[in-house]
Amino acid sequence: MVMILDAFVGRFVGKLSEFIGGEMSMVLGVKEDLKRLQRRTERISGFLESAERKRYEDRNINMWVMELKDVMYDADDIIDRCMIEGRRLLEDHPSESAVRRPLSLFSCFSCIRFRHEIGKKIKELNDRLKEIQEDRSMLPALEYTNQGARGTGVNPRQTVSIVIKSDIVGTEIEGATQSLVESLITGDNKKYRVLGIVGMGGIGKTTLASHIFNDERIKENFSMRVWACVSQEFSETRLLKQIIRGAGGSYGEAETKEELVCFLSSILSQRFFMVLDDVWEKDVWEHLLRYAVENATAGGRILITTRDANLARNIRAEIHHVDKMDTDSGWKLLCKLVFGDDDEEEEEISSLKEIGVQIVEKCDGLPLAIKVIAGVLRSKERSNLEWNEVLKSEVWSMSQLEEQLPRALFLSYEYLPSHLKQCFLYCSLFLEDHQMDQDELIHYWVAEGFVRRAQGDATMEDLAEDYYRELITRNLLRPILDGTRCTIHDLLRSLARFLMHDESIFLGDEQSPNANPLSKPRRLSMVNAGEILEVPDVIKQQKCLRTLLVWSNYKTKMMIKNELFENLRYLRVANLSNTRLESLPDSVGDLLHLRYLNLNRTEIKELPESIGRLVNLEMLNLSGCGSLHALPKAITKLYNLKCLRLESAPLTHVPKGIGKLQHLNHLEGFVVGHEDGRDAQDDEGCGLEELQSLSQLRFLEINRLERAQPSGASVLANSHFLRTLILECEPPEGEEEAIAIQRNDKIYNELSPRSTHLRKLEICNFIGTGFLSWMMSPCLDISFPNLMKVVLSDCYSCPQLPPLGLLPQLKFLSIERAGAIKAIGPEFLLGPRASSAATSFPKLEELYFYHMVNWEEWSFGMMEGVGEERRGAPNKLLPRLGKLILYHCPKLRALPPLGLLPELRSLKIVRAHAIKTIGPEFLLGPRASSAATSFPKLEELQFECMLNWEEWSFGMVEGVGEERRGGPKLLPRLRKLKLYNCRMLRALPERLRHATSLQQLEISESAGLKEINNLPSLKSLEIDDCPKLKHVENLDELQYLKIQLRRPETAATEADGPTKHLPRWLLELLQNASTALPNLKQFNLRCSLPLLKTFLQDGPNSPIIRPIPQVEIQGYWHPSRSPSYIRYAQDPPTFETHIEEELEEPEQSNDW
Repeated sequence: MVMILDAFVGRFVGKLSEFIGGEMSMVLGVKEDLKRLQRRTERISGFLESAERKRYEDRNINMWVMELKDVMYDADDIIDRCMIEGRRLLEDHPSESAVRRPLSLFSCFSCIRFRHEIGKKIKELNDRLKEIQEDRSMLPALEYTNQGARGTGVNPRQTVSIVIKSDIVGTEIEGATQSLVESLITGDNKKYRVLGIVGMGGIGKTTLASHIFNDERIKENFSMRVWACVSQEFSETRLLKQIIRGAGGSYGEAETKEELVCFLSSILSQRFFMVLDDVWEKDVWEHLLRYAVENATAGGRILITTRDANLARNIRAEIHHVDKMDTDSGWKLLCKLVFGDDDEEEEEISSLKEIGVQIVEKCDGLPLAIKVIAGVLRSKERSNLEWNEVLKSEVWSMSQLEEQLPRALFLSYEYLPSHLKQCFLYCSLFLEDHQMDQDELIHYWVAEGFVRRAQGDATMEDLAEDYYRELITRNLLRPILDGTRCTIHDLLRSLARFLMHDESIFLGDEQSPNANPLSKPRRLSMVNAGEILEVPDVIKQQKCLRTLLVWSNYKTKMMIKNELFENLRYLRVANLSNTRLESLPDSVGDLLHLRYLNLNRTEIKELPESIGRLVNLEMLNLSGCGSLHALPKAITKLYNLKCLRLESAPLTHVPKGIGKLQHLNHLEGFVVGHEDGRDAQDDEGCGLEELQSLSQLRFLEINRLERAQPSGASVLANSHFLRTLILECEPPEGEEEAIAIQRNDKIYNELSPRSTHLRKLEICNFIGTGFLSWMMSPCLDISFPNLMKVVLSDCYSCPQLPPLGLLPQLKFLSIERAGAIKAIGPEFLLGPRASSAATSFPKLEELYFYHMVNWEEWSFGMMEGVGEERRGAPNKLLPRLGKLILYHCPKLRALPPLGLLPELRSLKIVRAHAIKTIGPEFLLGPRASSAATSFPKLEELQFECMLNWEEWSFGMVEGVGEERRGGPKLLPRLRKLKLYNCRMLRALPERLRHATSLQQLEISESAGLKEINNLPSLKSLEIDDCPKLKHVENLDELQYLKIQLRRPETAATEADGPTKHLPRWLLELLQNASTALPNLKQFNLRCSLPLLKTFLQDGPNSPIIRPIPQVEIQGYWHPSRSPSYIRYAQDPPTFETHIEEELEEPEQSNDW
């Protein structure tokens, strides 16, 4: 049941009314028949909401609803046919009114034949509707609902960030996370341990596992983290591939289980943490992953989540039971979700507590149930009356649902507006734990007719995006990262599949269809279709399928026979992406109702000309089709096409005539001209002029702009709704540079966007000697008030950046390979005429500079009209910047006072070879006030490959004096510091000890560093190849120490005996570990085999590791054998060894 009658009928009546009012119904002569159909549909529409609700309680109502749905689906198909035929007839005679113009003899006969055929079908529909209307009188009473009076969405006042909401958990989760992380990073020294999180569905197992997986202590203790969703419908090879990819490996051409297990075993070469979420069978561990883990070169921890405690016991996992929430915790969670952190709501919360607590009790301690009920309550007024309605709902006692489905989930579904119910149910067609893409879902919903016609300038896709966000707000979908992808909880997916079982079939590996023999399957989702795509016989017989989703393992090539599509004539959605499909049969042109066709990343080589008959096609995705070099001319006949994706397909050209597709709002990968340089007057290859008529564009990506010819006209003058613009060209060949640059400038200026809606701009390979006039404008903030993301890459010849700091909504900026840039100063921040009240980059959150090979100077500087106020007013300069990366800027001599940035949390500087000194100017600049704080929110700082960096000093900061020396205002939140390949750096800043939040320090290939000391809060220290290191001391809080010795050391004298290969500083540190490192819990060492042997039980170095709770020592990695190792633990007492003799010292590796 994806069709929700009141939503479907409401949309159908609107569509029918529009058709009746147009010329097409008169041309076809079916106007009166359709009016009769409209009246009958409208009379019955008011009872449909009640019928949908009561169908689960009464079998007769359910049968009545199913019959009505069949009629409505047929009616929708017939109106589609009428519109197609009517449009064809109108196009035959475009010059005259449909009322007066005569039809050709052929058109007359065609129209009469169609009129007779369609008239008969409409009469049958009217008769069936009349019979259904009469049957209603024999059913239990159905309430009449005024369709116009229904609400359609959440209270806008209560809408919050989808990312923040998805992260809200109860106190039990927070407490369990802390204790389980502690257990995982400490304890015995077994090569691996398995921990099982056990509990019923919806209890919060995955949420707990996710919080553990993302805990900073897990990240610090495990070099490799892998998350794998297993689920009931898992495939062994697919799961192994998922884990290998998650571990950062590649399985090449491997396809068999045996090959993949070997690959996995070799990839697990670093200490790893693996989560296996939603495990249903012990064979996942016993017969699939255990061998790989046991034979891996490194050890780790495995965390599984499962509903089955016996399964966890059978695989000898340590078990953590997730118990139901108590009422008090459940009420606190509900309040967090409904009211947020608003302290002003206390009185309102108190007035609703009595009813709220009763609602929580009905959720039976399940966090998932509380979350979805919170989504219901957020959509209602905060009143006792509204909340009591939820509490007293009959759904709580509904008996028709499957036992394992909490009633709270169905109640949350019941309170959805009808149009959202359809969208939610559709999500069950995806594979379990599949990450659904927002844009993909939106196109499905539009193609299926779930989305109402948008008002004003909004598109149906805009409206569908609102639907998507509302489902996330109601906690029915779980957002991932920025919310552009999502998943659905397996219990909610089970609910949706239960509710739509009479309309949909889901075929997993080697499954047979289990459709209700009385139903008509409208949707099919199938896994691993095989070499020839076949659908079940029941679908061929019924001939009413609307959606076909194919999930392939990409192992075998796939073929579609011509007769398949002959049985799928009413198909609206076809997703064949990521299959090895090479061609489409000509019969694809018979799919006249098709709206959505996805061939993304297939091996398709050409499209048949018959594709031009798909006059209802709205979305065509050919992105990533690596064998597709040309499009058929017939593609220009797809007059209803709204989205055409061609990116990453090696097309030689796009056929002329694309400009006729007036409904296009998304054009991605538009290729200018022809690969072989044919003239514009040739019939192949589009020029930019084709874009002038596409006034509905929201997304436009243009490739191969070097082929374009200037026209003197503004190409995008009519694209007033444009939101994303991507411009890309290749360096011209066989042409004088000056001529190419001049033409390039003209072309790019003709592409000046006129849309104030523009949100994203990318320019790649611009070859002009200066940025475009429309980008250098001092009125940039007026021209682009909504621009949020800018990427400028490979603009090699532009010596100055535009005044991008003017953009009021810019959040993301990346500048890459701007080879002519030598200096960046005030002109980049606000331009030449900035006022003292202006703020530079007021909303920028992420800033990236990559491969700026000639950039020498970066200054915030003195700006006209700003002056000293700018220096002392950090709130006016990049006030929201949270992340900054400088990568390969080899000539940059100095850094500006980045410590002024009030919100900076992550700073990474890589390959800035010209920097020799970093001093106080980096912190606050030369005139900072004594009240200022340097890097007030910086949490992570990384310097990498700074080959000439010699000195790092916090020094004396003018105007701060002694307060700065001992005060808490220096890097107060710095938690992680990484120094990689800074070979000339002689010492860490003495005042780094005042960074009292510093817990993790990683230093690698720092040949000049001599000491590490006085870091009182440090808990984790990793040192790799620091041969001049002499002293490591005063690290009282250190818990984890990891050392990699990549060169034989001779710091100790020969008299020291067998310990001569251990550096003196490390020897002394270990010998005095009980006093020098009183909190040390874990020590890891990577060293040569001779040194490793000295730590064996009878070896001279064995006593110095005995006081440490957990020790792991490994030999150097070698590709032809597993490394030698020693693993020691105090509790329980463990001493494991594996020694492989080496004939010669292997080449040493960074891998550890």
